[in-house]
Amino acid sequence: MTMEALYDCVLDLLRRLRAAGRERDADALLAALTQACNQREILSELRYSVSDLVDEGLEPDIIQAKQELLAELELRWQELS
Repeated sequence: MTMEALYDCVLDLLRRLRAAGRERDADALLAALTQACNQREILSELRYSVSDLVDEGLEPDIIQAKQELLAELELRWQELS
């Protein structure tokens, strides 16, 4: 997956979180995406932000999107190491 495709997944999760009323989580994820300045920092921040999302109260499709994004982030992180 390219970084562009990864960003699309992040933006999709952001949209889903906002639609589910999880503005605070969406804001944290957006901050993780936008406050880093290079690929390593972006991946690191996104890994922490997505990991911190609590599944409780989320619809199953959002939980699945979160898990898929986290798996992709971990894969990309391993590729950088």
